[in-house]
Amino acid sequence: MEVFFQMRFSYCGKPGGLVRRRGTAARGLTEAEVLRQFEVLERLTLPSLRDQDDPSFRLILLTSARMPQAGKDHLMWLLNHYLPGRSHVEYARPMIPGRVFRRYMQGIGHGEAPVVQTQVLEGDAFGRRFVQKLREHAIESWAATPESGGTFMSFKRGLNLRLERRKPVGLEVITAPVTPFGLSLVARPSGRYNPALINPDGLGVKLPHVSIRTRSLHCMRAVGADDVADLPPVEARILAEAQQEFSVLRAVHAIPTTEDQRLKAPVDVSHVGRLRRSA
Repeated sequence: MEVFFQMRFSYCGKPGGLVRRRGTAARGLTEAEVLRQFEVLERLTLPSLRDQDDPSFRLILLTSARMPQAGKDHLMWLLNHYLPGRSHVEYARPMIPGRVFRRYMQGIGHGEAPVVQTQVLEGDAFGRRFVQKLREHAIESWAATPESGGTFMSFKRGLNLRLERRKPVGLEVITAPVTPFGLSLVARPSGRYNPALINPDGLGVKLPHVSIRTRSLHCMRAVGADDVADLPPVEARILAEAQQEFSVLRAVHAIPTTEDQRLKAPVDVSHVGRLRRSA
């Protein structure tokens, strides 16, 4: 089953059909915002895709047709450096992003064979076993319930990463975030749904949804000072496990840690059975 990552990069499309509709009108990006997007793309997202144990996937990157040529050249250099032969840039005029991705998928000519479409948001990074785990769950989900419109999947747990001056300074485990980790759709490419066209509030209510629960953390998202306050120290065990999945965490960092928290001892309930038998 093929996997397609879909990412909007420096693209101000028309409002509507987005994962959290926060604005009522499209706006342009400032130079500082574009530079930040390039930095996060090069620092987090592309290295995490390059490091995948399962390299069988493609990245579809949607950007503005009006991007300056220097920006287009640098973007192509990054993609050819990190994902040679496994990426495609879709240049488009302002449109609803999800509709652009849907049109692209409908035109790839894969017939009725199901594929996985995974949404990549700004600041997203994926553990080295993400594609492997995603494909396993996608095949299992499609075999169990081959929905005509497809089935959505997301990872229940992930990590928030705080960056300052390109250096990781905070890490936090997050469960059931407002914006799902690794939101994906298992469906035929000719279908009408796309991860960028739905509101997460409808997952599991109006739209079939599988919440993937794993002990390992396969998704990470960069957050800024405007999103969260300073992150609390993370358990040393969690940081060590995350470093096995994300190469960026193995570089020089200033992430505060705390001692591993002991799990509470299980309560002995054997005496309850004895009391019931004697009653």
